[in-house]
Amino acid sequence: MNKTLHGKVAIVTGSGGKNGMGRAIANRLAKDGAKIVVTDLVESPYKDKNWNGLSSVVEEINLGGSESIKILADVTNSESIDNVIKKTIKTFGRIDILVNNAGSAAGSDRVPITELLEKDWDRVMNINLKGVFLFCKAVSKYLIHQCNEGRIINISSIAGKKASETFGAYSTSKAGLIRLTETLALELAKYKITANSICPSWVQTERLDNFSSIDNKYTSFKSNLSEHQKRQLTVQGIESSIPLGRLASVDDIAGAASYLSSEEASFITGVSLNVSGGIIA
Repeated sequence: MNKTLHGKVAIVTGSGGKNGMGRAIANRLAKDGAKIVVTDLVESPYKDKNWNGLSSVVEEINLGGSESIKILADVTNSESIDNVIKKTIKTFGRIDILVNNAGSAAGSDRVPITELLEKDWDRVMNINLKGVFLFCKAVSKYLIHQCNEGRIINISSIAGKKASETFGAYSTSKAGLIRLTETLALELAKYKITANSICPSWVQTERLDNFSSIDNKYTSFKSNLSEHQKRQLTVQGIESSIPLGRLASVDDIAGAASYLSSEEASFITGVSLNVSGGIIA
């Protein structure tokens, strides 16, 4: 693989999951030649005795010949974000790429608006929108001061363009993220900093397991289902709604992030790129 990002430094949030997009993106940018800072709220967001979260990601990146460090960070806290920036600069001397991948897990927010609790609405907005705003604001200030271009990539969702029942908080947060990215693109263009969002449809990650474990439109019409049966029905239902007939892989998303980070994408900004298997929105 060409080292198209040689000498660059990338921060990837929400990177601790074994099967997550953050891990895949971090590894792909590392293979492209970038030095990587991986962050998450906790060391390992999903329980797995064979996986050590951020430490495992750092280890595999370093074994692959690149350099990586881990920093625990709360994306909803500006002081925590400032700490990430300071440690990144202290270790690697610069920042070139920010990938905002951290997001809220599906849970009690996946209900009709009339049943949605204020605390669940706030949780989704704080992580999916406020957290991205805070990280973009802090890193943008540094990139402007650095005077050496830069890339901001925000992981939104096809749900930010297309409403779905029981996804009110999530869809709203991801729609707001798209508009935030477009505004950043306009404001940062004069500094040669690009800002784009990636809009996946359903991706094979731990988040899918979270969604399939709660009642959803693919399983709620049947009772006494095992967790395996719930997941099977959920996946079958989702795949039937995707024109290409399959879920996205984490590598599909990582490939898009790699391209948007590269010099080949230097004239692309303000775009919300669908990686959705043909779902048009």
